Amino acid sequence: MTTLAIVGAGAAGLAAAHALRDSDLAVTVFEKSRGVSGRAATRWRDATDASGAPFRWRYDHGAQYASPEAGSRVHTLLTETLDASGLTDLSGTVWPFDDDGTLRPDRARQDPGPRLTYEDGISSLGRRLLDAAPGVTLRGNTRVGALHVEGGLWRVHADNGADLGAFDAVLLTPPAPQAVEILGASTMADGLRQRLVGALGEAEYRSQFTAVLAFLEPVARPEPYALVNAAEHGEAGGGHAVAWLAVESDKPGRAPEGGTLLLAQMSPAWTQAHYDDAKDLVIAAATREIESLMDASLPAPDWADTQRWKYALPNEGADAATLETGEDEGLFFAGDAIAGKGRVHLALESGIAAADRIRERL
Repeated sequence: MTTLAIVGAGAAGLAAAHALRDSDLAVTVFEKSRGVSGRAATRWRDATDASGAPFRWRYDHGAQYASPEAGSRVHTLLTETLDASGLTDLSGTVWPFDDDGTLRPDRARQDPGPRLTYEDGISSLGRRLLDAAPGVTLRGNTRVGALHVEGGLWRVHADNGADLGAFDAVLLTPPAPQAVEILGASTMADGLRQRLVGALGEAEYRSQFTAVLAFLEPVARPEPYALVNAAEHGEAGGGHAVAWLAVESDKPGRAPEGGTLLLAQMSPAWTQAHYDDAKDLVIAAATREIESLMDASLPAPDWADTQRWKYALPNEGADAATLETGEDEGLFFAGDAIAGKGRVHLALESGIAAADRIRERL
């Protein structure tokens, strides 16, 4: 049987595995973490509501939702093919704001299209993809460190040197810098490796802190569901300390009745300035920026959390045409480095497209 190793159980890797579920390939997915879904990540916290009753708070601390075009393959995948229980389309508006903090509701998109997530968190996407592809083998807590050409096969090794098996083909889906590390430790034709590393090097990434503030009672909040500071939304964007501020409690099932959950994703420049700060300092500094943007004071949160994403978002895409030259040797690529943006639906599209090419080649 023809074998395929997929490195990375994020949206792209699992979309590819799911798309190949009815093929003749034996698919194994290697994931360095315990969980799946990559940056489509959800955390939960067992705390209480205002009355003291137990409540499990949930929050998406990476990607916020999937926004596939209606009628696209990804939209059909999410709404029809996979288990759609708890799937919800966020109805709240998103207002842009300028670098000086001026809110611009006049620039809000009137027809933003679907914004899909799940009541139990966007991370359940990965599990739903795996549940619909029972023949796929997942090996978690396994960090791939190198690939070696051996007798026409790809011998896959963990970062500790452990032999993970030989495969007819490999699909790499990690962020470009991590894929470069794997290729750098691998043995293959020097010309091929140099081309692939150079192509991946075009996809530079920016880091991002997420800060989460939880309140048992209603507090000051933005009028819309979220505020965004990004150049693609208007004349002045990308220069504010806050890149995204959302009322996470507007998503169903995330906070108890009457509770408020604010989630801020900070700008790359702010993130770099606070990259090595202690958690409490990050929360305090982020809170000041949130209060400034909302022009309101917040009480001390009942609890707070942070997440530092080293490779959060690519600034631009890798050289996809050059990466495809590796397919002659059975080496494929997918993920946000190919898409050029950190968007869940684009990662899913990339994984499905890679699966199409793998079917043609193997």
